[in-house]
Formats: sequence, structure tokens, C-alpha cells
Amino acid sequence: MAKYRVGLIGAGRKGTQHARAYMLDERTELVAVADGDPENLALFQKRTGVPGYADYRQMLEKEALDIAAPILPVGVNPEVVIACAQAGVKAILCEKPIAASLEEADRMVAECKSRRIPFGAGDLDVNLPAYQKALEFIGAGELGAVKRITLLGGSGTEMSGGGCQRFTLMRHFAGCDEVAWVSGWVCDDPLSEHDQGGAGYVRFANGIESFIYRDKDARGRGYEVVCEDGVFYSDDNLAGLYRYVEGDGASWEKLEKIEGVLPEGPIYGVYGGERGYDADGWRCLGDRNRASCKAIIDALERGEDPPGSGENGVKVLEMAIAVRESHRQGCVPVALPLADRSLRMVPRPGRMYNKKPIYGREEYMNQVLSQKKD
Repeated sequence: MAKYRVGLIGAGRKGTQHARAYMLDERTELVAVADGDPENLALFQKRTGVPGYADYRQMLEKEALDIAAPILPVGVNPEVVIACAQAGVKAILCEKPIAASLEEADRMVAECKSRRIPFGAGDLDVNLPAYQKALEFIGAGELGAVKRITLLGGSGTEMSGGGCQRFTLMRHFAGCDEVAWVSGWVCDDPLSEHDQGGAGYVRFANGIESFIYRDKDARGRGYEVVCEDGVFYSDDNLAGLYRYVEGDGASWEKLEKIEGVLPEGPIYGVYGGERGYDADGWRCLGDRNRASCKAIIDALERGEDPPGSGENGVKVLEMAIAVRESHRQGCVPVALPLADRSLRMVPRPGRMYNKKPIYGREEYMNQVLSQKKD
């Protein structure tokens, strides 16, 4: 069976990791790379031997790609994703966050939907086996209806950047239902468009409540999903499912761990620990990156979006913006969907713009060079 042809756009550190994930999946073949930075392009071609293009449009025109992998700064992501869809690729996986503005994100999703192109936005935790198994178990009603979701340890310093991971899992544990309203506050300046940490309350249309705690406490950082008959816990390292059982004693003593459902060991596998190099000299990939690329390939084969879809990317960006908008209006409830689609949340510079001039060439290239022993 012919392999799916993958074209990479953006040959930096993260682009190299995505490329390696496709190289390791037996269903895909990396056939080309595009990067406007001659140094990045030359290094990647030396390492892989694939044809290179200084202009991604030429690659889209010549290479008959099945999967486009634009791994780029957020500032240029909308334009490139839309161009990939218009060029006729069959699936797209970009990085997170999907865009800075709701209007840009809407256009990206609409373009892909109109052409029935599976579209994923981000290397996301939701694709990891532990979370997928937990979602499947809870979704099947094994613990009764979900009542409450708590994000412990807050959104860090980014609600849209890294924080989109947490809003994504919140949405999925709530059955991906629509958000009715959000109230909350940000940790710095509510009048700023720049990404920042925050906290608050999310009410889903199905009645599920979600709480976002700003600071860490004795429970650490992670997730708590409380159902009618049990609970799911994750501390961002280990995860467990527990069922309430009858008996004497305090309520917290009536939780019995459910064995055999979730994978054993850390959620992130090698992603969370020391990562060495494989037999071919490539830096060992994190489990999440491999799972996210696998998810878009699976989506292409099924003809549907992956769990971390472009549509999800719009929803979590909107949730983050709604937290800030609530703060701007005095921490009142803000109804979704937001009517003003020009609203933005600008990621930190290292996500929004090209990293090389921000970090400096030496630091940037050290990161890229570290992906393989040349």
C-alpha cells in the first residue's frame, strides 16, 4: 500500500520533531520540506535527503502532498494553513495556538471544512493514550455523568499558548459540549491583548461546571474530573480512575482505584523524562508528539477531524479570550460564542514570531542541532 506523502513547512526544532514522527510511522513518508531560512533548510536536507523549497507554495504545487505539516510561528500560521487547504492537500496538522484572533481561526476552520480536510491544531495532551482511555471510559458512562471538572495549578503564564492544552482536556471531559458562559480574571493586565495566566469558572451548556485555579496548592497541578460514581485524577505525570464504594468512614476513604483501564506509568512516557538518541542518531521523540501525528493520520484514514481539531483550536482560544473579557467587564459572566470575532490573544514572542531573531542565532541553532547527532 502506498504511503501518505508528507510535506513539512518550517524546519526548526519543533518542525524537525514533527518530521521525525512521520518518518517513524509506517503509513507515512516525508517527501519534502520548505523553509525560507537557508540555514534551516540546508541542515534539514542534509539530515533527511528530501527535496527542499525556499517557498512553501512551490512545494505545494509540485509535490502532490497528502499531509501538510506547517509547524510555524502563530503570526503566519493562518495564511499558510489556508494556502495548504486551497492547494488540495488531504489533511493538515499545524502547531498551537491555532491563531491570534478568532476571525483568523474561523477562516482556517471554514476553509478546511468546506473541502472536508481533516485539520488538527497542536501537539496536544488529549492525544495521549492515558487521556484517550480515560475519556473513553468516562464517556461510556462507567462512572456516571460528569458533574465537575477542576484544573489544578491554573493556566500558568499562558491561557492560549500552553493553556490551550488544559482548556482542550476540559472540553473533552465535558463531552465537547458548547460553553454557555465564562467568568474569570487574568493575572496581569486585562486591557492587554497579550497572552497571560488566568483563573475562573466555565459553565457548559449541558450543566457541567469547570473551575480553573490560578495557583498551585497541596494537590499540585493537574485535573480532577468528578462524576456521579467516581473520579479521574491526573497530576500531569500519573493518572488514575477511582470508583466510590459503600462503607464506613470519610468520603475520601471510599475511593477504590480501578485497575487495568489506563496505561501503566507516566502519562508522557519518555516525553516527561530524560530523552536520549535512537539508533539512527535522532533525538528520541516524546510520546505526545508521536501521538499527535498519529492522530492526524488516523483522522485522514477515517475521514474526520482528530481530537485536537482546528475547531477545538477555535473553541479553546475563545474560552481564553472570554476569561480576559470577563475581567475587562468586572469579572461578570460572558456568554459564548463571542460576537466580536476580531478579538485577539497574542501569544508570547517565541510562539508568535520567528524564534531565531528572538533567541539569537546561537541559542536557536543549538536547539535545532540537538535534534540529531550529525
